Amino acid sequence: MHEISYIIDIVNTITTKMEQDGIKKVNKIVVDVGEMSGVIPYYLHKYYPDVVKNTQLEHAQLITNDIKVEIECEECKTIYHPEKIYSYKCPKCGERKGNLIRGKGIQIKNIEIEE
Repeated sequence: MHEISYIIDIVNTITTKMEQDGIKKVNKIVVDVGEMSGVIPYYLHKYYPDVVKNTQLEHAQLITNDIKVEIECEECKTIYHPEKIYSYKCPKCGERKGNLIRGKGIQIKNIEIEE
C-alpha cells in the first residue's frame, strides 16, 4: 500500500510547517485525492492514526475530498468527466484528445489551526 507513504509525507510536511511558523496545534487536515491518483482514501484514514501517534498531529482530524477527473477536449474545449458509455471520448464532439485539468494527484488542501 503506497497510501502509508503519502500519509507520512503529509505528516512530515505539516509538522515542518508547524515548526517553521510556530504553530502549536492543528485541528484538521484536508487533503484532496484525485480520482486518477491511485490513492484510496479508505487506506489514508486507516493508516493515519498510526502515523500521527505521539506526534503534534495526534489529535488532528483527517478529511479527504474525492476529486473527480476533468478533461478539457482539445477540439471543442468542453470540460467533461470521461465516461465508459462514451468510450471515454468527449461527449459533445466525440474527440479522443483532451487535457487532464483535474483529478490526477493528491495534495494538502487546507490546514485548520488552533490559535
